Amino acid sequence: MVGSGRWIGVGLTIAVVSVFVWALLRNPDQMPGRGTATPALRVTATPGARVARTPRAGAIPAAEIKGSSISSVDEQGRRQWELYAESVTVDSTAGTAALTSVQGTYFQEGQPAISFTAPRGTFFINTRNVTLSGRVHARAASGYVLEADVVQWFAKTAQVEASGSVVLHQSGMTVHADRLTADVALKRTRLQGHIRVTVAE
Repeated sequence: MVGSGRWIGVGLTIAVVSVFVWALLRNPDQMPGRGTATPALRVTATPGARVARTPRAGAIPAAEIKGSSISSVDEQGRRQWELYAESVTVDSTAGTAALTSVQGTYFQEGQPAISFTAPRGTFFINTRNVTLSGRVHARAASGYVLEADVVQWFAKTAQVEASGSVVLHQSGMTVHADRLTADVALKRTRLQGHIRVTVAE
């Protein structure tokens, strides 16, 4: 009976998380194009996840979700990205979700394109954009490796922008720059600012 009670508690926790985040994301005041369809977004919590809410005057309380994932698909139902975080703090007023200890995958046409890790991240609810920070490490399926202080992913254009001590490792060559703009697979890249190239011998 003790085990049964524990699993009931886990189920209730996941239900609370799902209902709260669903209500937040479906809030018409928070969503652009109220009459238009938007790509699906899914939030799940791992067993044992906890939700802590901080009341605010005149606003939906912020919610902190321990141990969870966020994923998104495009209009064709193909995966765009998957994020896993140690904690997710949802702020309905700002329209953001703050992430800690982030890891995940970006997809291109439904196929894994690049995997990444970052100490922190921010998910923007309205635009579905994602910003990773705190020295981001990413590895593309093509073998390219990217390091940067900040990496942004833009849902509308499916592009990646990296800034702050950018380092791109590729095929025996390492490129340093201030800024990088690329597709999610890092196959088409543009580097700017203090570019320095080192070729392995």
